[in-house]
Amino acid sequence: MFKSVLIIFFVIIVLIIARTVTQRLKKPAPKEPISHNDTVQCLLCKTYVPSEDAIYKGDKAFCCAQHLNDWSQSS
Repeated sequence: MFKSVLIIFFVIIVLIIARTVTQRLKKPAPKEPISHNDTVQCLLCKTYVPSEDAIYKGDKAFCCAQHLNDWSQSS
């Protein structure tokens, strides 16, 4: 009788540990929020782009060369 209870107890413990491990593996890694300090707004279309991907003309930022050309032609 005691041996049966011990086996059942052991099986329950193993199932609880297995469930905990699988839940931790399924949990996605937390994403880092995008800081507004790392983005700039395109002067023409008003979209935000990463500052390292932006194209600058003086202190003005653009998301692509086409918007820089369009803005230069309209000025």
